[in-house]
Amino acid sequence: MKIAFDLRRIGNPGIGRYMKCLSESITAQAPEHEYLLIMPPGGEGLVDAPNAEKIAPRLKYYSVREQIELPRILIRHKIDLLHSPHFLLPLVRPCPAVATIHDVIYMACPRDLHSRAGRLYYRAMMKACSRLATRIVTDSEYSKREIVRHLRAAPAKIEVIYPGVDQGFRRVTDSVRIDAARSKYGLDRDYILCVGIYKPRKNHAGLLRAFRCFRESGGEAQLVIAGPMAEGEHVLRRLATELGIAEHVVFAGFVNEPDLPALYSAARVCVCPSFYEGFGFTVLEAMACGSPVVCSSATSLPEVAGAAALYADPHAPEQMATQILRAMSDEVLRTSLVQQGRQNLQRFNWADTARQTLAVYHHALQMPLPKQPTHE
Repeated sequence: MKIAFDLRRIGNPGIGRYMKCLSESITAQAPEHEYLLIMPPGGEGLVDAPNAEKIAPRLKYYSVREQIELPRILIRHKIDLLHSPHFLLPLVRPCPAVATIHDVIYMACPRDLHSRAGRLYYRAMMKACSRLATRIVTDSEYSKREIVRHLRAAPAKIEVIYPGVDQGFRRVTDSVRIDAARSKYGLDRDYILCVGIYKPRKNHAGLLRAFRCFRESGGEAQLVIAGPMAEGEHVLRRLATELGIAEHVVFAGFVNEPDLPALYSAARVCVCPSFYEGFGFTVLEAMACGSPVVCSSATSLPEVAGAAALYADPHAPEQMATQILRAMSDEVLRTSLVQQGRQNLQRFNWADTARQTLAVYHHALQMPLPKQPTHE
């Protein structure tokens, strides 16, 4: 079997990490197949897959040209199966295709995409993908229900396969590394960490209101908001000033990969206050780094965090503040959350993700699954 991965968005946060870990795990676990990795220009070194062929065509994402050139690439390289770990597929394909649809966020949360034309294009491409894909992979049972509801996709066509956690996210115990991260981002006391780009659905504004309630209840800490904020930083800074908490809030901006595990590890609590998540990688990353987690009780987050987090209604800042204060101050509870976090992580590993995804490929090609080795 010759499998092509469309990894042209591997440089993007979140989706890029999924693409990297998935392609590396599959190529390592099933070296008997041939692989073609379609990379962005200059991105050939982003995936460690020595047994795979890599190409980097200059094809702009969401362009007319890619609809013409991608099928030609698949024909030229005699591809048996295409996997798009994002929702974009060429409308005409010479082979079966598997697509990963992580969520339907811009249909469920249209405010997150300002452009009306962009929303219309997104809707059209998502519907085309759900119709044209031979099989669909998604990250959670919640996302599967949303795909069925919004895209009218056949449930039997959709396979839920939990992603793993990048091996780079592990508890950092090196005090020099942690002190360097603290110094870099101006953190001089206990802090609460929230990681995520600025979008209305991420509920940063609700977190700021919860943080004010936390302080009014006697809580002492800094709030660190890490992630690209773009125009949202001005909005959030103004709100923090109005709430009287500005001097206690740190906007860290985009955090480099080497710094993020240290920030997670040193955080007193990690918070995910989102209104909507198709999966919630940051929750698992925090658990992998040994941090107690408080998160929203909405959408996929209870499915992902299980019994290893404290939950709060994302519309109720006082409730979230209470849970943060509990996770900050109750040492027995903190220890329990960290231990349960380690146990919860056993449900999410890339070896299982790769094995289950390979089974989807065989199903898409109507090929029998390879026999598993027997142990005598």
